[in-house]
This record gives sequence, C-alpha cells and structure tokens, in this order.
Amino acid sequence: MSEKIKIMGISVEKCYAEDVIESINQQWYQETLATYGVLTMNLLLAAQQDEELKEYIETLDKAVADEPEIVKAAGLEDQKWEDDISEHGFFGTVFWLLNHYKNEIFLLGENEEDTEKLYGYLQEKYPDIVILGRDFLMGEEADQVDKVINEINTWNPQAVLSCSRVYDLERFVKRHRKKINTKVWFSLGSCLDIFREGNKKPSWLNRFIEKNSFKKMVSKYNEDMEKM
Repeated sequence: MSEKIKIMGISVEKCYAEDVIESINQQWYQETLATYGVLTMNLLLAAQQDEELKEYIETLDKAVADEPEIVKAAGLEDQKWEDDISEHGFFGTVFWLLNHYKNEIFLLGENEEDTEKLYGYLQEKYPDIVILGRDFLMGEEADQVDKVINEINTWNPQAVLSCSRVYDLERFVKRHRKKINTKVWFSLGSCLDIFREGNKKPSWLNRFIEKNSFKKMVSKYNEDMEKM
C-alpha cells in the first residue's frame, strides 16, 4: 500500500527508486499514459506560488525525489530514501532500461539547445535507445503546442523524455496528457549534468542559497500551519 506524505501542503507518494522502476515496467502493458517526474527544491518552491505546478506534482503517477532536503521537508527520518536520492540511481536505471530494450522514444525540450544536448548525450551514452523524433516547445503558443502534440502522436513512441528549466513542459503535460499517445512520460527537469555548462556542478554558493531558501520556506510554512 502506497504511503502519501505532504511537503508544504503538496501531497505526493513516498517511493523509492525501485518502486518507480517497478511501476514503469508495469506501465508498458497499460493503455493509459503514466507520468513520472523529478521532485526538486526549486520545483516545490515554485509550486508554492503556482497552483498549476502544485496540481502537476500531485497528479504524477510517481514523483522521484532528487535532493535529500526533501526527506527532511516531509518531516521524515528515512536513511534508505536519502541514500536513494544521494546515489541518483533513477536516471541511470531508466536510461539503461530504455537502452537495453531498445525502446522507441521522443525527446522534448523547452528550447532547441536543451533538446539537442539531451539528444547528443543519449546518442553517445545509450546508442541503442531508438529516438524517433525530437522537438522543443518554445513557449505555450497554440500553434507550437498543437504541432508538438501532433508530432508525438504521429510517431506514437513508447515514451517521451522531456527536459525543462522553467517548468513549461511540466505545465504542458499536465494540461495536455489526455491528448498524447504514448505509454510513459518522463519529466527529467534540469538536474542532469548535461544541462550544466561544461558539465560543471552548481557552485557551492548557489547550492547554499537554494538550500537556505528552501529551508526558510519550509519553516515558514510549518509555522503558519501551527498558528491555524
């Protein structure tokens, strides 16, 4: 039985990487689309100001926590979950599965540069993944949205992999999931090393600011709840 937890008022299912992989393996035999997304501090912060992002998170079939601070924000002490997150095993396992079974996929980015970076990364590291097509959203213009949906449906891939920096694609799949013909949608966010200039890790200062902002927001939320 799944366990629901709340992080700053956002309801998600607590799950380990192995739970997500098991869910994906079962999804290939289903008729409906399942969505899997990365849960980060920045996404949770953005969702506090954006009801649509909050709904996106809550409607994910499985949310993959990608930063150990999220465990603490949920008010939990779970070393296994923290180890899961620290090892970042989810991405590698998903890519390995897609490569091993030669799955047919479609790539979607917010802009052409990010789409091409993801394409190049997969071509180099996982050459047996069959990339049927790729495109970028370029905002929420109606013509481009319809074009992307039609292109995905024309290819009818087994899975769509999306990369996003400002959450346009998270909003996109939340709004249009019923129109899209595919089994699985992976929202990878922007946490992959391939989207960092020169493959550099975020600076310690940037990470410190991110963590500090997140902790302050969590503390403020919890204090406000206690006053109610």
